[in-house]
Amino acid sequence: MAHIRSAVIGDVHGCSEELRELVEVLQETRPGIRIILTGDLLTKGPDPCGVIRAITEFRREGLNLVSVCGNQDLRAFALFIRHSMGFPTARTSKADRSLITRIENDDLTTATLDLLGETVDRVEASAGVATVVHAGIRPEAGMAGTTTHDKIHLKPSGRDAPWWAEYDGHDGLIVCGHRPVETPVRTGDADRPFAVNVDTGCAGGGHLTSYLVEEDTFLSVESRQIKSRRRGGREINPARINLKQPASRLTG
Repeated sequence: MAHIRSAVIGDVHGCSEELRELVEVLQETRPGIRIILTGDLLTKGPDPCGVIRAITEFRREGLNLVSVCGNQDLRAFALFIRHSMGFPTARTSKADRSLITRIENDDLTTATLDLLGETVDRVEASAGVATVVHAGIRPEAGMAGTTTHDKIHLKPSGRDAPWWAEYDGHDGLIVCGHRPVETPVRTGDADRPFAVNVDTGCAGGGHLTSYLVEEDTFLSVESRQIKSRRRGGREINPARINLKQPASRLTG
């Protein structure tokens, strides 16, 4: 087996047990691996406090684990900053008030601010030969010409194709999350991937998926919101897109 150095894990969204399971499988099978998360760490899912604890514990044990900034991380960080300054939460959503309450009840406010503060400062990260961003880039602008806002928030509108359908690989391999897909998406050819979307909707009952950059393969665990789920990681086949196909077929 080739030496694996980097794994990119899709949007966690509060799925702490799946994060622990997937990271533990990666550590057991590929010692010394580096983990990069695509962001959106705490919102929507069942256990944001568990995600904070898991990341803290993995790092304490020596695991090299970082996350790029997702749009939900940016919003949650602003929420906690405002709350820490004494602004009222009456006008915030029920989900946001619940997040604040759960974090405070578990005495994790400082840890949350530290984690989110670090995360929002990291718009992109290197994962071996790949660059990881939360949402993607504008292919016509390239990595350098895409704004920070778009790297965090970009989504196609209406019937438009996603960014990866138009990307020709000129800025190297780019890995993202942000837009949930049933199976991970990989564009490029058999020998060279151009773009990967690794967000397979764990919080919505899908999978938490990792992309092993040097191996060009995927490993996932099922969401614990599926009662019949199987424990343990397993390889998952991506939707492979040949960029010579008509654009109308490249919708992911």
